[in-house]
Amino acid sequence: MQPTFNPWLGYIYMIQSVGTFVFLDNVQFERRSWQNRNKIKLQDKTFLLGLNLQKASQKTSLQDILFEKDNKWKIKFLKTIYHAYSKSINFDKYYNILEKTLFKHTHLVQFNMELIRIYCEHLNVKTPILQSSSLNLKNKKKEKLLLEICQILKADYYLSPEGSKNYLEKDTAKEIFKNANIKIEYFDFIHPTYTQLGTNFIAYLGILDFLFNEKEPYTKFQECVKINECNNESSF
Repeated sequence: MQPTFNPWLGYIYMIQSVGTFVFLDNVQFERRSWQNRNKIKLQDKTFLLGLNLQKASQKTSLQDILFEKDNKWKIKFLKTIYHAYSKSINFDKYYNILEKTLFKHTHLVQFNMELIRIYCEHLNVKTPILQSSSLNLKNKKKEKLLLEICQILKADYYLSPEGSKNYLEKDTAKEIFKNANIKIEYFDFIHPTYTQLGTNFIAYLGILDFLFNEKEPYTKFQECVKINECNNESSF
């Protein structure tokens, strides 16, 4: 999976669900993607919050994407977070983590990966996490790249998000996985309702909303894990 900014709760559960998780940190950067923007709740509505990036060519690798040098945008970014969540129960804790990590990094992917690892640590997700850039991969085509990773890790199955069906369900992709005796499973997630500021609950926001608002995020996440494990028991 690509290291997304402020991933939704299901992303973290997906990490929890596999034996080894791999960040695709050296694939091509995708403009207007979840790599540098995601949803928060602001004034009781969904708001798309983004990270400012330096201009780069279309074929630039994700690991080479840089933040804008001028830190003014970071201050504005944090002000938006403040206005959205300053009244939430865990605001100070996670705002400080976000601020420290944001000013620490110049590269988008390093920022995203560190935050995801922090979220996993706080939710007691202990799955080993690797980076594709460390695996000396030879393939670049999506399905062949994923298969190569699975083979290197001696995986029995590949857990895929639903959004990847458009290329993994093609005959060529299905055939190469079948020939390698690697099963493709598609990820299913029952989204929990949790404590949230405002009058209406909005699901599928970035995980920061959950961490800011839920009094005991670890406990709530473990409840969510149990529900989803029962739901996915036949698959795994």
